Amino acid sequence: MRLKRRMVSMLVIAALFSSIILGGLALPTALAEPPPLPSIVDPLYTNPIADPMAIPKYVNQVPIPSAIDMTAGGSLDMYMGRTQHDFGLLGPGTPLLAEAWGYGPEPDEITYPGPTLLAMRDKPINITWYNQLGNSHPLPVDPYIHYTFSHMPYEGHTIEELGIPAVPHLHGGHTESDSDGIPESWWTPNYHTDPLNMLYTGMTFVKNTYTYDNSQEAATLWYHDHALGITRLNVYMGLAGFYLLRDKLENRLIKKNKLPSGDREVGLVIQDRMFYPDGSLAYPDVPAEDVPGFEAWPGGPSTQPEFFGEVILVNGKAWPVMDVEPGKYRFRVLNGSDSRFYNMWMDSPVATNRPLKFTQIGTDDGFLPIPLNRKELLIGPGERYDLVVDFSDPALSGQTIIVRNNAAAPFPDGDPVNPDTNGQIMAFRVGTTKVKDPVRLPLVIRIPRIPEKPVATRKLLLFEALDEYGRLKPSLGTIDGGAMSWMDPVTETPQLNTTEVWEIYNTTMDAHPIHLHLVSFQVLSRQAFTADQDPDTGALTNVTLSGYPKLPSVYEFGPKDTVIMYPGQVTKIIAKFDRPGLYVWHCHILSHEDHEMMRPLHVTP
Repeated sequence: MRLKRRMVSMLVIAALFSSIILGGLALPTALAEPPPLPSIVDPLYTNPIADPMAIPKYVNQVPIPSAIDMTAGGSLDMYMGRTQHDFGLLGPGTPLLAEAWGYGPEPDEITYPGPTLLAMRDKPINITWYNQLGNSHPLPVDPYIHYTFSHMPYEGHTIEELGIPAVPHLHGGHTESDSDGIPESWWTPNYHTDPLNMLYTGMTFVKNTYTYDNSQEAATLWYHDHALGITRLNVYMGLAGFYLLRDKLENRLIKKNKLPSGDREVGLVIQDRMFYPDGSLAYPDVPAEDVPGFEAWPGGPSTQPEFFGEVILVNGKAWPVMDVEPGKYRFRVLNGSDSRFYNMWMDSPVATNRPLKFTQIGTDDGFLPIPLNRKELLIGPGERYDLVVDFSDPALSGQTIIVRNNAAAPFPDGDPVNPDTNGQIMAFRVGTTKVKDPVRLPLVIRIPRIPEKPVATRKLLLFEALDEYGRLKPSLGTIDGGAMSWMDPVTETPQLNTTEVWEIYNTTMDAHPIHLHLVSFQVLSRQAFTADQDPDTGALTNVTLSGYPKLPSVYEFGPKDTVIMYPGQVTKIIAKFDRPGLYVWHCHILSHEDHEMMRPLHVTP
């Protein structure tokens, strides 16, 4: 790409020089190659990386992904492919293009983030997904975790030979198993030219045309890659996009000016990244060190316990700004990061010097019963929140409002944020021209759900140990059986159309955002506990609950599919399993999901 731009520059200069000779035109400044970013040395990277402090803030506008209206139902082709993307590292007018991955309705219309898909309840959509990602990965692939090509019949084969595995998952979707995008339903680009070669598809692959029947209430869903053991890398490259599902209730609220809509309804996906000085995406690539008492590391890049980037992107731009009018805006906020939690607030510059209040109207999978006034918002990886911000206060006119973050990494007791980098997310710049804003939020949005009576209670486990090389290996399991791997027999087998309570005991040092496929659940409580734990298996005995169970925070009262589970606590959720087939549940810290905090879930007929 650099060579190509140099050739274009030389051709332009040559043409202008000819114009001078023939017509006496003045010669403008020649087109220049964008300069590299200043670099720093980081022990997680073998090469110097771009200095996050050198990247300008609040000079690029927040990009708004294109939308594809599928509210009438129907069919759509979607391609997974590569594109050249400007992350905004040098500011407007100076694009520093680098490779990113994304989705698009045509092979030459790939964008990062992917286009926002607009759907309507009970209007099914059939999407045929095409993998055009090629046969080389820009990021360091670690073959020494359980990933797509690390077991028979794929063992010994490589991405260069078989192609990049990928499979789209509609996160939060009430989707049939064959269209859910479970981790071993992947396929590679070679499948499209040789569909009979079983090496080009995963063990549970059925088809690449997925049916989304949209049989759920209005929600902020999103789609992203879910291939086994390589999800963190594929999503890091850009494979993610919004899927906004509407229903009659939401349309009625919009029609009656009870919710902002049109250009005042905006999806915001927050992701942290690192870069090399040439603008390309950087990812930790150092080998693991040998640990006494464990197997010697065979070499090559090693997966990390978590990934935390210092550069915060919103909709694919570094620390962008959004120009807003003095009125109400609806923001669908998604934490699309690998491991980073965000505790966000808006630092209002007005004389009161207090955080700017906002209103929460929804959670992952639908509306709250009533709007909630908030000052800050904690959001874990994979979670979504539906917010309304009112910028009409005259004191905000002409002001720039910075969205800040103070969540430690890992959360909740890790390293504090850097206030100059990951302690900032984006900004809003409020206009000075008054506008008519007819929106008045409703006092009541929806009737609360009443769960059905549960027929079973499962006691499950979050555990961390070390793998054969001495690296951190988080896992799931049961409190009786201990930690289990992805390949162990299925233990979560709810019967079709039954409701269960899951009690999940977190015995690790950190919080984990646990996600269940298929279902929308309700958070019931959290409670501290003590227990005796087998240091090898993680199994618990003599479990004792401490104090009283605490109700979930009021902002979690809506339908959820991902919930934060705190260390030393048991979190109780209730869900109805109303579709048969194979699904999964896992931690949505992608580095944990890939190694190996994910388990199958089989709804039995």
